[in-house]
Amino acid sequence: MDKPKRLKEQLDEFDAANKKVKFTFGTLVVTGWCVFLIIIATFTQIDFSHYMPGTLDPLKGSLITIKHYSYIPQIPVILFIAALIGKRFGIASVVIYILLGLTVFPLFALGGGITYLFQYSFGYIIAYIPAIFVTSFILQNRFTYGRIAKAALFGVLTIHIIGIFYLVLMAIIYKDPFSNVIGWISMQSGIKIIYDYIFGFLAILIAKPVRYILWLSMA
Repeated sequence: MDKPKRLKEQLDEFDAANKKVKFTFGTLVVTGWCVFLIIIATFTQIDFSHYMPGTLDPLKGSLITIKHYSYIPQIPVILFIAALIGKRFGIASVVIYILLGLTVFPLFALGGGITYLFQYSFGYIIAYIPAIFVTSFILQNRFTYGRIAKAALFGVLTIHIIGIFYLVLMAIIYKDPFSNVIGWISMQSGIKIIYDYIFGFLAILIAKPVRYILWLSMA
């Protein structure tokens, strides 16, 4: 059997189900690399502008306004990892990231430590674990546009639904005003859901060729 065909068969085993691939030095290196990728995404801010419908400007007579947005690409990176290494190693990457942030290093956006469990936004981080599972389960190593769109949609919704639930729970515990809760939800899960879906779709799309490059380099 020639090497390209053998590598292709090995890569097919390294799918979203992760039924055959065991933890080896190579997979541990990839898992560690994904942890590092999450950390980098946490402290990366992308500033961009785009046109969007707005209110009528009496001077310009236009319904188009320019939207300026600062975006943190954590969620697309999580979907990328799910598509790249599947649920088993993807979840391992997220768990390592969370444990490091809670016990050793301030790896989260607002710091770290065990008290971060009571941060309003911590639910979005916890939700990375089921999001990895949902995304990889839908893909199942079949990168059709339909599956990618569905995986991105449900992966993003999983994170935001759990994140909102956790936020509301913390607000109830701290007895915060309802108006504050609505404002926080709007900030964390307002228009950001749309950006997460768009960039998440692109991240999964990119993951397919990266998987082959990664596997070839490991071989």
